Amino acid sequence: MNEHVPVNGPVGCRRTVVVDNDPVMRAGTRSVLVGAEGVELVAAIDHDTALSWSDEWHGVDVAVVDASDQRREGDQFPGVDVVRAIRAVGAEVTVVVLTGQYLHPGLRRRMWEAGADFFYARDEGMAEDELVSVVLNPDEHRRLPQAPDELPDELGVTRDTRVNELIERLSSPDIRTALDPDRRKKSGPYGERSRWWNHVRTLAAGPKGLVPVKASGDTATQLDAPSVVQLRKFWAATTRARERDRDR
Repeated sequence: MNEHVPVNGPVGCRRTVVVDNDPVMRAGTRSVLVGAEGVELVAAIDHDTALSWSDEWHGVDVAVVDASDQRREGDQFPGVDVVRAIRAVGAEVTVVVLTGQYLHPGLRRRMWEAGADFFYARDEGMAEDELVSVVLNPDEHRRLPQAPDELPDELGVTRDTRVNELIERLSSPDIRTALDPDRRKKSGPYGERSRWWNHVRTLAAGPKGLVPVKASGDTATQLDAPSVVQLRKFWAATTRARERDRDR
Protein backbone atom coordinates (compact mmCIF):
# COMPACT_ATOMS: atom_id res chain seq x y z
CA MET A 1 0.00 0.00 0.00
CA ASN A 2 1.40 3.39 -1.00
CA GLU A 3 1.54 5.97 1.74
CA HIS A 4 1.55 9.72 1.34
CA VAL A 5 2.58 11.05 4.70
CA PRO A 6 0.82 14.30 5.70
CA VAL A 7 3.75 15.81 7.52
CA ASN A 8 4.61 19.48 7.50
CA GLY A 9 8.13 19.43 8.83
CA PRO A 10 10.10 22.41 10.08
CA VAL A 11 11.76 24.68 7.57
CA GLY A 12 15.06 23.15 6.47
CA CYS A 13 13.97 19.53 6.76
CA ARG A 14 15.04 17.23 3.94
CA ARG A 15 11.85 16.29 2.10
CA THR A 16 12.23 12.58 1.34
CA VAL A 17 10.38 9.94 -0.68
CA VAL A 18 10.82 6.16 -0.33
CA VAL A 19 10.25 4.07 -3.49
CA ASP A 20 10.01 0.29 -3.13
CA ASN A 21 7.69 -2.37 -4.58
CA ASP A 22 7.99 -4.64 -1.55
CA PRO A 23 5.54 -3.37 1.11
CA VAL A 24 7.57 -4.86 3.98
CA MET A 25 10.84 -3.30 2.81
CA ARG A 26 9.07 -0.02 2.06
CA ALA A 27 7.61 0.07 5.56
CA GLY A 28 11.01 -0.72 7.06
CA THR A 29 12.78 2.09 5.24
CA ARG A 30 9.91 4.42 6.05
CA SER A 31 10.16 3.62 9.76
CA VAL A 32 13.87 4.50 9.78
CA LEU A 33 13.28 7.91 8.23
CA VAL A 34 9.91 9.01 9.59
CA GLY A 35 11.24 9.65 13.08
CA ALA A 36 14.63 11.04 12.13
CA GLU A 37 15.32 14.61 13.14
CA GLY A 38 15.75 16.84 10.10
CA VAL A 39 13.87 14.49 7.75
CA GLU A 40 10.34 15.11 6.46
CA LEU A 41 8.98 11.93 4.91
CA VAL A 42 6.72 13.04 2.06
CA ALA A 43 5.65 9.64 0.68
CA ALA A 44 6.37 5.91 0.66
CA ILE A 45 5.33 4.58 -2.77
CA ASP A 46 5.92 1.79 -5.29
CA HIS A 47 7.79 2.10 -8.60
CA ASP A 48 4.70 2.51 -10.77
CA THR A 49 3.41 5.36 -8.61
CA ALA A 50 6.83 7.00 -8.71
CA LEU A 51 6.80 6.79 -12.51
CA SER A 52 3.44 8.57 -12.60
CA TRP A 53 4.94 11.59 -10.83
CA SER A 54 6.26 14.58 -12.73
CA ASP A 55 6.17 18.04 -11.16
CA GLU A 56 5.84 16.38 -7.74
CA TRP A 57 9.57 15.62 -7.81
CA HIS A 58 10.39 19.33 -7.74
CA GLY A 59 9.20 19.40 -4.13
CA VAL A 60 11.49 16.54 -3.08
CA ASP A 61 15.06 16.74 -1.79
CA VAL A 62 15.91 13.04 -1.52
CA ALA A 63 14.55 9.87 -3.13
CA VAL A 64 15.49 6.54 -1.52
CA VAL A 65 14.90 4.03 -4.33
CA ASP A 66 14.94 0.25 -4.31
CA ALA A 67 16.36 -1.07 -7.58
CA SER A 68 14.78 -4.44 -8.31
CA ASP A 69 11.59 -6.47 -8.43
CA GLN A 70 12.27 -10.10 -9.33
CA ARG A 71 8.57 -10.77 -9.90
CA ARG A 72 8.46 -8.56 -12.99
CA GLU A 73 8.40 -9.78 -16.58
CA GLY A 74 11.06 -8.30 -18.79
CA ASP A 75 13.34 -5.80 -17.08
CA GLN A 76 13.58 -6.63 -13.37
CA PHE A 77 15.16 -3.30 -12.42
CA PRO A 78 12.25 -0.79 -12.36
CA GLY A 79 14.25 1.44 -10.04
CA VAL A 80 16.41 2.45 -13.00
CA ASP A 81 13.40 3.94 -14.78
CA VAL A 82 12.42 5.81 -11.63
CA VAL A 83 15.85 7.44 -11.46
CA ARG A 84 15.73 8.29 -15.16
CA ALA A 85 12.27 9.81 -14.74
CA ILE A 86 13.46 12.01 -11.88
CA ARG A 87 16.38 13.25 -13.96
CA ALA A 88 14.14 13.77 -17.02
CA VAL A 89 11.96 16.33 -15.23
CA GLY A 90 15.04 18.27 -14.12
CA ALA A 91 14.32 18.00 -10.42
CA GLU A 92 17.28 18.59 -8.09
CA VAL A 93 16.79 15.39 -6.14
CA THR A 94 19.54 13.43 -4.41
CA VAL A 95 18.93 9.79 -5.38
CA VAL A 96 20.00 7.09 -2.92
CA VAL A 97 19.69 3.53 -4.26
CA LEU A 98 19.21 0.73 -1.73
CA THR A 99 19.37 -2.77 -3.18
CA GLY A 100 19.94 -6.41 -2.44
CA GLN A 101 21.59 -6.53 -5.89
CA TYR A 102 24.56 -4.43 -4.76
CA LEU A 103 27.15 -6.68 -6.43
CA HIS A 104 25.30 -6.79 -9.77
CA PRO A 105 27.62 -5.11 -12.33
CA GLY A 106 24.85 -4.61 -14.90
CA LEU A 107 22.71 -2.76 -12.37
CA ARG A 108 25.62 -0.62 -11.20
CA ARG A 109 26.31 0.46 -14.78
CA ARG A 110 22.64 1.23 -15.42
CA MET A 111 22.24 3.28 -12.24
CA TRP A 112 25.37 5.26 -13.10
CA GLU A 113 23.94 5.99 -16.55
CA ALA A 114 20.55 6.91 -15.04
CA GLY A 115 22.13 9.48 -12.74
CA ALA A 116 21.89 7.92 -9.27
CA ASP A 117 24.00 9.67 -6.66
CA PHE A 118 24.53 6.85 -4.16
CA PHE A 119 24.42 3.05 -4.40
CA TYR A 120 24.21 1.00 -1.20
CA ALA A 121 23.62 -2.60 -0.16
CA ARG A 122 20.38 -3.10 1.71
CA ASP A 123 20.20 -4.54 5.25
CA GLU A 124 23.61 -5.56 6.56
CA GLY A 125 25.40 -3.36 4.02
CA MET A 126 24.03 -0.10 5.41
CA ALA A 127 23.23 0.80 9.00
CA GLU A 128 20.14 2.86 9.80
CA ASP A 129 22.16 5.81 11.07
CA GLU A 130 24.19 5.83 7.84
CA LEU A 131 21.02 6.03 5.75
CA VAL A 132 19.84 8.99 7.80
CA SER A 133 23.26 10.58 7.45
CA VAL A 134 23.23 10.24 3.65
CA VAL A 135 19.75 11.79 3.49
CA LEU A 136 20.75 14.72 5.70
CA ASN A 137 24.34 15.27 4.55
CA PRO A 138 24.92 13.72 1.11
CA ASP A 139 28.06 15.76 0.40
CA GLU A 140 29.84 13.98 3.24
CA HIS A 141 29.51 10.56 1.57
CA ARG A 142 31.14 8.81 -1.37
CA ARG A 143 29.05 9.07 -4.50
CA LEU A 144 28.54 6.39 -7.16
CA PRO A 145 31.88 5.98 -9.00
CA GLN A 146 32.09 7.27 -12.55
CA ALA A 147 31.62 4.93 -15.54
CA PRO A 148 32.00 1.53 -13.82
CA ASP A 149 33.82 -0.93 -16.12
CA GLU A 150 32.59 -4.12 -14.50
CA LEU A 151 30.70 -5.86 -17.30
CA PRO A 152 32.46 -8.80 -19.03
CA ASP A 153 34.08 -8.20 -22.42
CA GLU A 154 31.87 -10.84 -24.04
CA LEU A 155 28.89 -8.45 -23.82
CA GLY A 156 30.46 -5.83 -26.09
CA VAL A 157 29.61 -2.91 -23.77
CA THR A 158 31.98 0.06 -24.10
CA ARG A 159 32.15 3.43 -22.39
CA ASP A 160 30.11 4.83 -25.29
CA THR A 161 27.32 2.26 -24.94
CA ARG A 162 24.06 3.61 -23.54
CA VAL A 163 22.79 0.49 -21.82
CA ASN A 164 19.46 1.91 -20.68
CA GLU A 165 18.60 3.28 -24.12
CA LEU A 166 19.54 -0.05 -25.68
CA ILE A 167 17.29 -1.95 -23.28
CA GLU A 168 14.44 0.39 -24.22
CA ARG A 169 14.92 -0.49 -27.88
CA LEU A 170 14.87 -4.21 -27.09
CA SER A 171 12.03 -4.20 -24.57
CA SER A 172 9.03 -5.10 -26.76
CA PRO A 173 7.41 -8.36 -25.54
CA ASP A 174 8.36 -10.40 -28.61
CA ILE A 175 12.00 -9.32 -28.53
CA ARG A 176 12.51 -9.75 -24.80
CA THR A 177 10.92 -13.23 -24.92
CA ALA A 178 13.26 -14.23 -27.72
CA LEU A 179 16.25 -12.86 -25.79
CA ASP A 180 15.44 -14.61 -22.52
CA PRO A 181 17.36 -17.92 -22.57
CA ASP A 182 15.07 -19.38 -19.89
CA ARG A 183 11.82 -18.70 -21.73
CA ARG A 184 12.52 -18.82 -25.46
CA LYS A 185 11.15 -21.75 -27.40
CA LYS A 186 13.47 -24.42 -28.75
CA SER A 187 12.06 -23.70 -32.18
CA GLY A 188 10.21 -20.55 -33.20
CA PRO A 189 8.44 -19.11 -36.21
CA TYR A 190 11.70 -17.62 -37.45
CA GLY A 191 15.27 -18.82 -37.52
CA GLU A 192 18.12 -16.87 -36.01
CA ARG A 193 19.33 -15.83 -39.46
CA SER A 194 15.97 -14.38 -40.45
CA ARG A 195 15.16 -10.77 -41.37
CA TRP A 196 13.44 -10.37 -38.00
CA TRP A 197 16.60 -11.25 -36.13
CA ASN A 198 18.66 -9.02 -38.43
CA HIS A 199 16.35 -6.16 -37.43
CA VAL A 200 16.80 -6.94 -33.72
CA ARG A 201 20.57 -7.14 -34.11
CA THR A 202 20.58 -3.80 -35.93
CA LEU A 203 18.66 -2.23 -33.03
CA ALA A 204 21.54 -3.21 -30.74
CA ALA A 205 24.30 -1.88 -32.99
CA GLY A 206 25.51 1.65 -33.72
CA PRO A 207 27.84 4.16 -32.00
CA LYS A 208 26.00 3.93 -28.66
CA GLY A 209 25.17 0.24 -28.91
CA LEU A 210 27.13 -2.98 -28.55
CA VAL A 211 30.37 -3.83 -30.29
CA PRO A 212 30.11 -7.24 -31.99
CA VAL A 213 32.34 -9.65 -30.11
CA LYS A 214 33.30 -13.31 -30.10
CA ALA A 215 32.69 -15.59 -27.11
CA SER A 216 36.27 -14.81 -26.03
CA GLY A 217 35.46 -11.11 -25.80
CA ASP A 218 37.59 -10.22 -28.83
CA THR A 219 36.03 -7.93 -31.42
CA ALA A 220 34.24 -9.82 -34.21
CA THR A 221 35.44 -7.74 -37.15
CA GLN A 222 33.45 -9.85 -39.63
CA LEU A 223 30.11 -8.85 -38.05
CA ASP A 224 28.25 -5.54 -38.47
CA ALA A 225 25.98 -6.17 -35.46
CA PRO A 226 26.08 -8.30 -32.30
CA SER A 227 25.15 -11.95 -32.64
CA VAL A 228 21.99 -13.47 -31.17
CA VAL A 229 24.07 -15.26 -28.54
CA GLN A 230 25.74 -11.98 -27.55
CA LEU A 231 22.37 -10.24 -27.30
CA ARG A 232 21.00 -12.93 -25.01
CA LYS A 233 24.02 -12.64 -22.76
CA PHE A 234 23.65 -8.86 -22.69
CA TRP A 235 19.94 -9.05 -21.84
CA ALA A 236 20.50 -11.52 -19.00
CA ALA A 237 23.42 -9.53 -17.60
CA THR A 238 21.64 -6.19 -17.54
CA THR A 239 17.95 -6.91 -16.88
CA ARG A 240 17.82 -10.03 -14.73
CA ALA A 241 18.27 -10.04 -10.95
CA ARG A 242 20.81 -12.55 -9.74
CA GLU A 243 19.60 -15.54 -7.73
CA ARG A 244 22.36 -15.44 -5.16
CA ASP A 245 21.57 -11.83 -4.25
CA ARG A 246 17.81 -12.22 -4.00
CA ASP A 247 17.65 -13.17 -0.34
CA ARG A 248 19.76 -10.24 0.87
